[in-house]
Amino acid sequence: MNVSVITIGDEILYGQTVDTNSAWIGEQCSLLGLNVIKVVSIGDDEAEIKHTLQELLKVCEIVFITGGLGPTNDDLTKKTLASFFESGWKTDEQVLKDIEERFKNRRASMLQSNIDQANIPDNAKAVRNLYGTAPGMWFELNGKVVISMPGVPHEMKQMMQNSIFPQIKKKYKLPLILHRYILTAGVGESIIAEKLIDFEKTLPAHIRLAYLPGIAKVKLRLTARGNDFDSMDKELQQLTKNLDKLLHKHIYGYNEDTLEGSVLKLFKEKKLKLAVAESCTGGQVAGTLVSVAGSSAYFEGGIIAYNNEVKKNLLDVKSDTLEKYGAVSEETVIEMVKGVCKKFNADIGLAVSGIAGPKGGTPEKPVGTVWIAFGKTDNIQTKKLSLPGNRKLNILGTTLISLNELRKYVSTQIG
Repeated sequence: MNVSVITIGDEILYGQTVDTNSAWIGEQCSLLGLNVIKVVSIGDDEAEIKHTLQELLKVCEIVFITGGLGPTNDDLTKKTLASFFESGWKTDEQVLKDIEERFKNRRASMLQSNIDQANIPDNAKAVRNLYGTAPGMWFELNGKVVISMPGVPHEMKQMMQNSIFPQIKKKYKLPLILHRYILTAGVGESIIAEKLIDFEKTLPAHIRLAYLPGIAKVKLRLTARGNDFDSMDKELQQLTKNLDKLLHKHIYGYNEDTLEGSVLKLFKEKKLKLAVAESCTGGQVAGTLVSVAGSSAYFEGGIIAYNNEVKKNLLDVKSDTLEKYGAVSEETVIEMVKGVCKKFNADIGLAVSGIAGPKGGTPEKPVGTVWIAFGKTDNIQTKKLSLPGNRKLNILGTTLISLNELRKYVSTQIG
């Protein structure tokens, strides 16, 4: 079944808002067996909305629309859809009740524009909004379905998960599609593909392998299509085991796992304590680690040693080391690990120091040069990075690579 997504808003076209809605909708649709064939972003323009919708309904059974349902004059979607479907207006009493309750809980007064949000086209079914005041709308015409939702991501997602997807599953007989994700880090897409040449040749026709590269990571997706859930699930489980044998040292998790989550799991299993010392990442390594619930079980703390004086005073990095080798050097990060372990009485330390950019590089140490050190004080390992990105990407890349090196160290070096 073919579906399409329209995201509406001048702010998207101007680059002021990043469209994350269509990516999320596309991913969720694929899990349901819905085939997304087009994603279109358009401005708040009545004629363009009507034209785009008309064209998509020629090739799709369902069109999802996000954006333009707010109470202000530039939110044109509801009025445009009423005109497109040649409908009058009705007040949805449940929506009005929801709005009144929300303002009562806020102890705020309702404006007429808020009350008017309960008015929807009379040939549409309202989709309740549990987090906002703009309801979604479900239209049907000549066997086709058009679903309009707010552009606010968390409002749209709860509508899709709680109401819209269940209705779609009830209305249509959807194909059975199963996905399994194998998550890797520290190795490039082309290298993985080379390792999996023979593996891909053995895949049956109803199972496909996709490569989804990201910064310092590659996600592999196995997708099976068929009619028998149990047999498909068993096939994917076996293929996942086969991939694990081929890529074991690069795999940090599966499906919804995260790199920081895998670090947490390892440290808890081995009953280790961690401390970090950061320079160029400015706390992002520590922030990523503690974003996982339960991190207090192993994470002792960290020091952002951006200035050399901080490195010397708080981490006991020697002045001679900094003068002879510089802040961005193997020698410095080794001393940072020793210092942070001592400061926090941690079993293992992680340290990073580098040149994130856009300035600060030299011919010997260009922008993107980063040194990482990690390990116990009597077994410290290091890694030099030469990153090609801008400042933001260099910081993110350093963070992810650091966590992956830490993960590999703990899993292989610690009994």
